[in-house]
Amino acid sequence: MNILICGGRLEADYILSAFKKRGNRIVVMNPDEATAELLSEHYDIDVVKTDPTKIYSFELADVFDYDLVVSLMDRDCENFVVCKIAKELFNIKKAICTVSNPNNVAIFQRLGIDSPISASYLLKERIKGESDVESIFKTLSLENEKIVITEIKIGEEFPCCGRTLMDLKLPATGNITCIFRDPEVIIPRGSTMIEEGDTIVIASAPEHQRELIEFIKGSDEDA
Repeated sequence: MNILICGGRLEADYILSAFKKRGNRIVVMNPDEATAELLSEHYDIDVVKTDPTKIYSFELADVFDYDLVVSLMDRDCENFVVCKIAKELFNIKKAICTVSNPNNVAIFQRLGIDSPISASYLLKERIKGESDVESIFKTLSLENEKIVITEIKIGEEFPCCGRTLMDLKLPATGNITCIFRDPEVIIPRGSTMIEEGDTIVIASAPEHQRELIEFIKGSDEDA
């Protein structure tokens, strides 16, 4: 399958890691130079540092007649423009994008976007029995909500802080797919240590998301 991924940072990294294993041909368009360089180095693929909302960017990337476009831009209007250019001008067969405003899902579908995904909400929760430090996490649903990607920012009070993945023993219901340690994106191994300020990305089924969040935050007694 020929796939175009536009924008995004941690989400783009996760999707790339999943699609690359299946032998797909992938082209990335990303307006952020640092992100473009990191993705290119990690995955050895074509990454074009350009604005995906411009027609000339598609021409530069040479993605006519691709099978799929995944748009992960910051704003809903940008994702809509990317998908419309892809489908109507470059004959890309299917368009998927993230949508910050859930009210836009039905509108996008009526206007020809195949799979607008309502996601990327920042949620703040006070850690029970701990300090006033807040845990910020963000979720993204994929594959018709069969998979959720959860981003959790690590605080110094988290039991997992300063521990390796091997020592952490994350429940088998989820997997840490990457760690964002500004400005790096780290593909973790068992010896990788979780540090304060890291943003970890966990993939799981929706029904296990809460369990994994509580484990990382330290609500689980075994954490």
